[in-house]
Amino acid sequence: MDGSSQEGEKKKKVYEVKTFPISFALGENQENITITTQTPSKPSKEKKFHKARMLHKQGKIAEAKKYYQQLINEGFNDHRVFSNYGVILAQLGKLKEAEISTRKAIEMQPNYAEAHSNLGIILNDLGKLEEAEICQRKAIKIKPNLTGAAWNLYGLANTIKEAEERVNQVLKIDENHVEAQLHLSALKLHQGDQSLFDNLTKSTHKDHAITRSIKWVANLPKLPELFFYRWALFDSMTKKSKKDRPFYEFGVWRGASFRYLINTFKKGYGFDTFEGLPEDWHHEAQGTYSAEGIIPNIEGGEFIAGKFEDTLPTFYSKPRPMASIINFDADLYSSTLCALNCSKPVIDKDTILIFDEFIISENWEQDEYKALNEFCSKNNLTYEVLAVSYFEKQVAVKLIGV
Repeated sequence: MDGSSQEGEKKKKVYEVKTFPISFALGENQENITITTQTPSKPSKEKKFHKARMLHKQGKIAEAKKYYQQLINEGFNDHRVFSNYGVILAQLGKLKEAEISTRKAIEMQPNYAEAHSNLGIILNDLGKLEEAEICQRKAIKIKPNLTGAAWNLYGLANTIKEAEERVNQVLKIDENHVEAQLHLSALKLHQGDQSLFDNLTKSTHKDHAITRSIKWVANLPKLPELFFYRWALFDSMTKKSKKDRPFYEFGVWRGASFRYLINTFKKGYGFDTFEGLPEDWHHEAQGTYSAEGIIPNIEGGEFIAGKFEDTLPTFYSKPRPMASIINFDADLYSSTLCALNCSKPVIDKDTILIFDEFIISENWEQDEYKALNEFCSKNNLTYEVLAVSYFEKQVAVKLIGV
C-alpha cells in the first residue's frame, strides 16, 4: 500500500493492512501504465491489478490473492504486484514466502521505498531485528517523508530515549499524527512527566483507545517495564520465568511466537483450531488467521487442535506441568476466558501470563482485558502488571493469590 501512516486503531492509511499493528504500504495503479492481453475482450493486466488492489483494500484477502497469483503466473513483471502479494502473504502468516516476494519487488525496483518498509515489517515478525531496522532506514533514506517507515522504525526501539527520538521524527514528518502524539505522551509518562498526557486527556483525543490504554497503565500501583517490539518483551519475561518448566500458548496460528519461545523452554504446548477465529471478532470475520488446518512441526512442541471448549477440559483433566509462561493470543474474550479457566491448575505465583492483544485496540476493554479481570474476580485473585508494549498491544502479568 503506497505510503502509510497511523489513523485510528488499525486504519493507518487508506490502503493499510488491517490485521497488523504496523502499517504496510500497497503499490497503486499508475495511469501511464497500460498492459493489455492479446484478446481485447479480456481485462488488461493493469485492470486485474486494479481489481486485486481494490479487493485487498476492502479486506477481501483470499480474492485479492487469486488475482495477484494470476498476474504473476501470466508474467506481469511489475514490482507493485510482487510487493502487494508479499503483503498478502504476510497477512496470511506466510512470512518466509512474503519475504521472497517482497525482495523480488525490490530487485525489480531498488528505490521502491514502500517495499523496503514492508520488508522491514516482515523481518521484524521473523525476529530478524537488525535487518528489519536496516530496511526501515533504507526506506526513509529513499523517501524521507514516508511516515509509515518512520513509525515502524519507532517500533524497533530498544530504549525509551531512542523511542522518543524516533516518535519525534514521525511528528516532524506529520505533526498531526495522532498515534505518535499519544505514544509520545506515554513515553513522557514512563519517564515521570505526566503533563503531556494530562493535556491529551482534556483534548478531543480523551476517548481514543490509546488514551484509554495509557490511562489504565498510569493508574496501576507501579508503572511496568515498557517495550516496543514483542521479542524484547518475551526476552525480558523469559529471564524472569522458571526456565525448567514448559510454556503454554493459546492461539498458535503458524507458530512464530511458539518457535521463539521454544528456544528457551525446549518444551511447549500449543492450542489452536488452526482453522482461524471460531467466531467473529469485532471487525475480523470468523475464519480469519486460519492456518488452513496445518499444524506446525516444531521440535519440543505438542499441539492440540480444536476449539478450546472442546479440547481444553480434556487436556487439563490430567495432571500437567506447572507453566513457566502462558502466551494468550486467542484475541477473543470467550476463548481467552476459557483458556484462563482451564489452565488455572498450571498457574502459580511464578507463572507469567502474556496477553497479545490486551490494550490499544478500539474494543480492548471487551476482549483479553475483560477475560482476565473476570477470571480474577471469580477466583478472588489480583494481578501485578510486569510489562507493557503500546506498539504491540502486549501486557505481561503475574497473578497474586494463587
